[in-house]
Amino acid sequence: MARVLRIGFDSPEEFQREYAENLAKGGVFVATDERCELRERVKVVLALLFCDEKLALSGEVVHCMTADMVAAGGTAGVAVQFDGSTHAVRKMLEPLRQAAGAPEHQQADPGRRRSPRTDARVSARIDGGDGPIAGHTRDVSQTGVLVAVPGKGVPVGERVSLTITHPTSGESKQVEAVVAREVDSEAGVTALGLDFAPADHDREALASFIDGIQRVEHARRLGGIRGDVAELGIQHLLQMFTTTARAGTLTVKHGELEGLIGFEGGLLRYVKLGPAGGMKALTRLLDWSQGSFEFHAELDPVEELEAPLPLEAALLESARLEDELTRIDLRRFPDEGVPRVVGEPDEELSKLEAAVLDLARVGFPVQRILEVIPEPDAQIYGVLAALTDRGVLAL
Repeated sequence: MARVLRIGFDSPEEFQREYAENLAKGGVFVATDERCELRERVKVVLALLFCDEKLALSGEVVHCMTADMVAAGGTAGVAVQFDGSTHAVRKMLEPLRQAAGAPEHQQADPGRRRSPRTDARVSARIDGGDGPIAGHTRDVSQTGVLVAVPGKGVPVGERVSLTITHPTSGESKQVEAVVAREVDSEAGVTALGLDFAPADHDREALASFIDGIQRVEHARRLGGIRGDVAELGIQHLLQMFTTTARAGTLTVKHGELEGLIGFEGGLLRYVKLGPAGGMKALTRLLDWSQGSFEFHAELDPVEELEAPLPLEAALLESARLEDELTRIDLRRFPDEGVPRVVGEPDEELSKLEAAVLDLARVGFPVQRILEVIPEPDAQIYGVLAALTDRGVLAL
């Protein structure tokens, strides 16, 4: 006998809100103190308490909120992914939706009149332009995707080949697409919006593949913890989550920028912020005082993992780099300023010094130098200051 879990809705508005946010996407988070097992088969009874309507849906437990995660701010319960496609789930939910007062003229399946986007971090590769670009999706829909890219853009309107990898099965799907927009920031191009342009014979298979990704990714995030960065700060969030979860991904957003921090077993596995990674990205993220965060207790796939680094060691190194920055008068090096080579080095250059000097020779501004060179910003500013003081560079 499958375990039975229950959710009651006290008002039409409460049900309609849950329908739009979760139920229509193929899953739901059930607040409960019952101890369920991952992959356990369950039945979820949805009860409209205001009109005595009920519906039971079968599904599978895809996430359990641990006691440690509850202590960190989560809600005790489990995430359940319903059986069947999202279209089939919406069709089964239609009687409840009508009982909750959905307008008669409104279509039952919102996916037929618009293409809702689902937050999703799955591996993606764009082939076209000047060569392949490896990245990961930020969201997916039935009509297109937003792909995070490492500072490399593709002209809007260009036709490309996009390969997406399913997060659980590992299956890859290749589809023709058109670049619809570039997401720009001070760091350059951080994401590309792509519209699918599949051949007619491939449309149905693509729709099924995207539906599967949306269902899995939505279910993974049902038990996540969300909030404002300003409340605790990114450093405290990291320390809290790494002590309460064996693995996880902290996603931080501020405007068009999105940062990812993945950890496993108390070790940082990657840090991404636009084209920046590693300590460079971590130091920048720890400086954020505004934005929103989302945490879930799984390591999101990215294009490449970094060398594992103990969290506390990374935080100490970041603090040291931040201290180095405070010792440099950054007003000497405005972002738009262009360093000029005005003298010859009086001693052998380090690799970093040589890289800065090469970029200065071709006319790169300070901001571009910071983005092109992977070393932390504090080290680059330190080299700019040293070369300027030695009379090799001038601004």
